[in-house]
Amino acid sequence: MIRTFTIIGGGSAYAPGLCNALIQNHEQLRLEEVRLHDIDGRRLEIVQRLCERLARHRGLPLKISATMELVEAVRGSDAVLNSSRPGGLASRRLDETLPLEFGTPGQETVGAGGFLFALRSVPAALKLHAVVQQHAPNAVLLNYTNPTNIVTQALSGRPGPQVLGLCDQSDEDLADLAGALGKRGASPAFRCVGLNHASWYSEVTLGGEPLELPAAPLVAPAGLDEEHRLRFAMAEELARRYPGYWPNSYLPYYEWPARFVEHSLRSGPRSDVIASTLDDYYRHFEAVARSAEPRLERSRGSSSFGDLALRTLTALGRDQPTALVLNVVNYGASPLFAADTVVEAVVEVSRHGIVRRPCPSPPVAERRRLLRLERYQRQAALAAAGNDFALACAALAENPLVDDLGRATALLEQARKIYAGHIALLS
Repeated sequence: MIRTFTIIGGGSAYAPGLCNALIQNHEQLRLEEVRLHDIDGRRLEIVQRLCERLARHRGLPLKISATMELVEAVRGSDAVLNSSRPGGLASRRLDETLPLEFGTPGQETVGAGGFLFALRSVPAALKLHAVVQQHAPNAVLLNYTNPTNIVTQALSGRPGPQVLGLCDQSDEDLADLAGALGKRGASPAFRCVGLNHASWYSEVTLGGEPLELPAAPLVAPAGLDEEHRLRFAMAEELARRYPGYWPNSYLPYYEWPARFVEHSLRSGPRSDVIASTLDDYYRHFEAVARSAEPRLERSRGSSSFGDLALRTLTALGRDQPTALVLNVVNYGASPLFAADTVVEAVVEVSRHGIVRRPCPSPPVAERRRLLRLERYQRQAALAAAGNDFALACAALAENPLVDDLGRATALLEQARKIYAGHIALLS
C-alpha cells in the first residue's frame, strides 16, 4: 500500500491541486504523509502551509512535510512523482522562441523545443532515479516531467524502481471533443496507439455511445484559447481524413508546422502568459491558507493532472484493475513499435502490477510518421542522457519538425550561446 507519497516539484502551481485531490479522497487512499520537494523555498513554504490548512480543516491525520533536500524527500517513500521543471519558465521561454528563428515550431514537448527541454529534464530525472533506487528501492516512480515520452524512455530499462509516465492529454482531448458534441461530462472509452503527444484514439465512445461526427464542422468548446482552438480544428480535419479515429491534439504540429510558427510569432510565447499569472496564483494560495473556510478555485491550483495522479495512486492500491492511459515500455502491446520503446497505451493498473491491453493499429498512412517519431524518441533519450554534441545534433535532426542535420547543428550551436549553463551538454 502507498502510505508515503513524494512530489518532486512540490512548490509548483500544480501541487496544490494534486494535494487537494489527495485530501478530498483521503478515505480511499489512506495516505499518511505527503512530502513536498522543491528548489524554490518560498513557493514550497506557501504550498506546504496551504496544503496543511486544507488537511487540518477536514480533520485528517495527514502529514504534509516539505524539504529542499532530495534524499530527505525520497527516503522510504512508497511513490515518487517527478513533476519538476529544470530551468524554470526562463528556459521554457527559450524553448518556445529559439526554434522560430529556424522556421520550426517552438513548443515545450514537440520539435526542437521539446528536445531542448529533454536536455535539461533527462539528466535531472536520472539523478532522481538514482536517489530513489538507493533510498526508496520499493517505490513506484511516476514521471510527469516533459517531454514525458523522452524522459520515461531514458528512465526505462534501468535497474531500480518501476517507472510509469503520466500525461493527461487524452483526458483533455476527449473532454474537448465531448464538449464540442454537446456531451460535456460524458465518460469516454477508447483504445489508444502511438507515442506521447503522437497517439491515436480509436473505437471511441462518449457516455456509452459510439463517436459519430456530424456533417457540419464542429465548433470548439467554449473556454479554449486561440492555440487550443487551432489544434482542435486541425485534429478534427485529421479525424475526418481517417474515419474511426480521433488524434492527439499535438499531432497537427507535424502536419501543419508553418501554421504554428505563424501563430507563435503573432501571439508570443505561452510561457509569458503563465509567468504573468503565477504571482496571482501564489497570492491566492496564501489567502486560502489564511481563510476560515479554505477552498481552492478550480482555475487556480487544480487540474486534470491532479485527477490523473490521483487515479494512478488509487489504482496502485487496489486489488481490482483500473484502466488508465499511461506511458509504459511496449513489451508487445503494439506490434508497430520495438519491444523496449515507451508507448502511450491503455493499461490495467492494480497493486498486483501493470497489464497492457493490446493496442489497435493506427491509420495506415500514419505508420511511417509514427516510426520516424519512435526513432527520434529513442535517439533523443540517449543523447539527453549523455554528453556528446554530435549525437545530440543527429538525434534532433531525426525529429520531423527539424529534419536536417545542418539545421539541427546550427540550432544547437545557437542554444549554446543563450542557455547560460542550464544545459550541461551545451556548456
